Amino acid sequence: MGQRRRDIAESCGRLYAALWALERIGAGTAELGKPGHARYVITNGPEDKFRRLLDKAGGHLYEATARQPEARATAAAELIQGIAGFIPAGGIPSGNFGSEECEAFEHGFAEQRAEYEEKWKDLLPGEV
Repeated sequence: MGQRRRDIAESCGRLYAALWALERIGAGTAELGKPGHARYVITNGPEDKFRRLLDKAGGHLYEATARQPEARATAAAELIQGIAGFIPAGGIPSGNFGSEECEAFEHGFAEQRAEYEEKWKDLLPGEV
């Protein structure tokens, strides 16, 4: 039996948090943390939006590896390895998330983001 849409949405929220942390650690930017950006991604063709974000992940890994201190490269490598676990088995839905799925996405994002902020508090300071 496949995953429930609510579970898929929560996984996508965790994936978004991993991409957010990778962007912050690698590029030092906060595009994914801007108010309303996550909601836009999940209500305007999430599969396409996530594919674009995942395409940028390698560049963020490279930037983290090229920047100092070494802790950035280690954190970025760990994030890249973890991303695969957050991609739903059937892929990211192409249809927009409804209100229940949006709530699950936001829960997954907040929970995973808090975990990363605790783990890498020196690398993930307040918004840029």
